[in-house]
Amino acid sequence: MKNLLLIVSLLVFSTAMRAQIFINTGNENLEKYKQENPNINIYDESKQGNQPPKEAPKAAETAPTATTPQSATQHLTTPPVDGDYPPNAEPGKCYARCLTQDQFEFKEEQVIDKPAYFKTEVTPAVYGTDFDTIVLKKSYIKKVEIPAEYDVTTEDVQVKAATTKWQKGKADASCLSANPADCQVWCLVEVPAVFKKVTKKTLKTPATYREEVVPAVTKVVEKKIVVEAAKTNKVEVPATYKTVMNKVLVKKGGFQEWREVLCADKLNEQRILAIQKALKAEGYDPGPFDNIFGTKTKEALIKFQQDKGLPVGNLNMETLKSLGIK
Repeated sequence: MKNLLLIVSLLVFSTAMRAQIFINTGNENLEKYKQENPNINIYDESKQGNQPPKEAPKAAETAPTATTPQSATQHLTTPPVDGDYPPNAEPGKCYARCLTQDQFEFKEEQVIDKPAYFKTEVTPAVYGTDFDTIVLKKSYIKKVEIPAEYDVTTEDVQVKAATTKWQKGKADASCLSANPADCQVWCLVEVPAVFKKVTKKTLKTPATYREEVVPAVTKVVEKKIVVEAAKTNKVEVPATYKTVMNKVLVKKGGFQEWREVLCADKLNEQRILAIQKALKAEGYDPGPFDNIFGTKTKEALIKFQQDKGLPVGNLNMETLKSLGIK
């Protein structure tokens, strides 16, 4: 494949420079790369037949922690030594040692949300209603007059006695005198006595006094009384719990295992494009869809493997299956 340098990944970690092996696929830039990196190992099938390459000198190995992100520029594989080959290998398949990651699973656990504690509860006082009678004015004794009683009688009393008086009468028609005075007639008439009615009061019972008690003036008022005094109690509030999901380590990673990987002759442009599209669909940045298994694609692939807990460092079958690529 034009301009494609296939890095066959086999894990080893060192604090200095990590060893790697490259397969000579006839790339025209290989010689230049060898000059820039004199310590690399080049495996050439035309010169060595089917024998695997010798392992480069190893530096002191240190296993990375599961939480340390790996960069695509780090070499995550190491070559096999003589006699170190994958067990139960099948013809026609390719294998490489991959870095295994810690395997976790989430388990539910009941934890204390709020610890038990004591609180003080105040029981308020209980009140009732009572009634009081208050005196606005005291009672006292007063004397009440009983008026005298009289007998009342009415009688006629003569005011003027009967008498007589002369009263001029009409001229006498039989008078023959031409002088009217001679014809004047006087009559003596009786004037009856004059009476008037007089009412007399006769004392029947004299006036007296009696004592009378005047009652006090009172008013009923309502008042609040304490039936039961207020009190305080200490009450225990039980602890409350919540369910949390704990990440539990099931299998420790950080060591190398043989895994089936995609053979070099199957890493064609169509499959590289499929890998780039699958990584993009999963939210990773593989760079442009250029059908080249370049640095951005490798970085995205390693990040995907780390996030999913997959073996890191190769195009192993678990990774391809997780990406949905056959």
